Amino acid sequence: MRCLLLLCLLFLFELGPAAAQAGPPLSEQRDRPLAPLDTSSPRATYQSFLAEMQKLEQLSAAYRADKSLAGAWRLVDAVERMSGVFDLSEVPPANRAKVGSTAFAYLYDILLRLPPIDPASIPGGTDADLPARWRLPDTDIVIAKVEKGEKAGDYLFSPGTVARLQAFRSRIIAYPPLRPSRYANWVVQTERWTGPAFTYDFLEALPPWFDDTLFGTPIWKVGLAVLIAAAVLFAVIAWAWLVRRLSRGARPVWRLLWRLSLPAVLAGLVWMAHRFVDLQVNLSGSFAEVEIVAATLALYAAAAWAAWIACFLLVEAIVASPAIPEGSYDANLLRLVARVGSLVAATLVLVYGASDLGVPALGLLTGLGVGGVALALAAQSTIENLFGGVSIFADRPFRIGDFIHYGEGDGVVEMIGPRSSRIRGLDGTLTTVPNGDLAKVHIVNYSKRNKCLFLHTLGLRYESSPAQLEWLLSELRRRVALHPLVERSPGFPRVRLTGLGDSSLDVEVRAYVLTANWNEFLEVQEALILDLMRAVEAAGSGFAFPSQTVYLGRDGGLDTAAKERAEAAAQRLEPAPAGDLGPALGPDHGEDSDHGDDAADAGGASRQ
Repeated sequence: MRCLLLLCLLFLFELGPAAAQAGPPLSEQRDRPLAPLDTSSPRATYQSFLAEMQKLEQLSAAYRADKSLAGAWRLVDAVERMSGVFDLSEVPPANRAKVGSTAFAYLYDILLRLPPIDPASIPGGTDADLPARWRLPDTDIVIAKVEKGEKAGDYLFSPGTVARLQAFRSRIIAYPPLRPSRYANWVVQTERWTGPAFTYDFLEALPPWFDDTLFGTPIWKVGLAVLIAAAVLFAVIAWAWLVRRLSRGARPVWRLLWRLSLPAVLAGLVWMAHRFVDLQVNLSGSFAEVEIVAATLALYAAAAWAAWIACFLLVEAIVASPAIPEGSYDANLLRLVARVGSLVAATLVLVYGASDLGVPALGLLTGLGVGGVALALAAQSTIENLFGGVSIFADRPFRIGDFIHYGEGDGVVEMIGPRSSRIRGLDGTLTTVPNGDLAKVHIVNYSKRNKCLFLHTLGLRYESSPAQLEWLLSELRRRVALHPLVERSPGFPRVRLTGLGDSSLDVEVRAYVLTANWNEFLEVQEALILDLMRAVEAAGSGFAFPSQTVYLGRDGGLDTAAKERAEAAAQRLEPAPAGDLGPALGPDHGEDSDHGDDAADAGGASRQ
């Protein structure tokens, strides 16, 4: 923690009055401080580099004599200006500043050991036909014309040259310099360079082995950078613990505000630590590249984290307003949108960060698309449930708190999530139903009805007379209509004798009760049923029980005389009218027919 406080104090010192005074001395070093480097031809680029190196030597000598923050800023500005002679288009944007600040040292160490070149031999001046490329004599160092981009038309040291400068230097550094220079080895000087926070007395007091390099950086700088990173990590963890305690029991908006402070603190500390390490410690070599990548990743991860939380914070702030009730369809739909939006926002931030680190955004998006297809194939049920949840939010067949019947189950809806919904059954059990299944089944929402149906069938005894039934039906209609919650409309309430049942006279009573509350409907239904029972009792009738009545009698068999008469009529092919058969066959046969009919009736009664 002490290291972190020291870092913050040094950072404030960096932005203090000394930093504000860094501008005026810069104008004293140049007649035209804002004039760009002349890169109009290979000759102009070569001479601009040598001229800037001479100025850098003067600034370096002045900084060594007076190690101040203003002098440090002048050196940083000079190095940044000098990196303009290099084509860094193939270097990831996050590393361009560091690559440009080290490329000049590699190139100058090389040029110090090469024979001087006559400027007249380099293409330039007013020549109309300049070559597209020019190579330094007896080297692979190339100055090429930029064909496209922001610096199109300028002649810069080619990307291939920038990538191989370290290898070129390692092959020539053992040779003695062929021209005078303040430092014979500029790479070593840049590795040992530090900001004003570290005095020369401090550096000279370090053990000699501290200056040994590890991954291109002195060991003491590596250790200090790791210590600063550990301090930042410890501070973030401590702040996360504090946020968890402070946000416990808070409302969703305040809890998300506290959570949003985590990525903000992370980004702020990482940015300050990176600025301090870059200006005061001055890492170099491959370790510097690792530090830049780590800091960039941390910053973009914090930005993605903040975008993720910000989406939920915005939605919860909207839900907290009186216009949207908690637990309503709109609230749950907004939360679902927040889940999807946070994922999209965080992904876009990370893709942009990957592009800043050199990963092509188009290739990354293509890879995400292919990976998304593969993931979609592997998680079809999950995607189906997700779209099922979207369809539920769009169609709104039910909301939280509604009592529904779905498929073979029913219960009260407690939660509607992006993948599934939770329904509390009448027995108290909680059922989790995938949204994909809910989107396929028929759903009956009892909470959405505006009235309840009262429908019952009364089974009356067969002993009831027609007159008795007529009075009872009229009385039933009157009693049902008298209830204040029963809807009175054309045709309702309806009481009708609907059929002759196996053991009862069926009377259907149908009415609508003007309430959507199920408990209130049950209370009204109870009162109506008791009133119907009193009406049946007052009419002197009663409710029938399932029963059968058996009639016993002798079976006289078939009517033989009627059979003979029918056969005789069929032989004449002229069916006689039913009324003429009796007289034509004679009185005796008619009497037999009457006796046969009586026997048939008795047999039929017996069969019943």
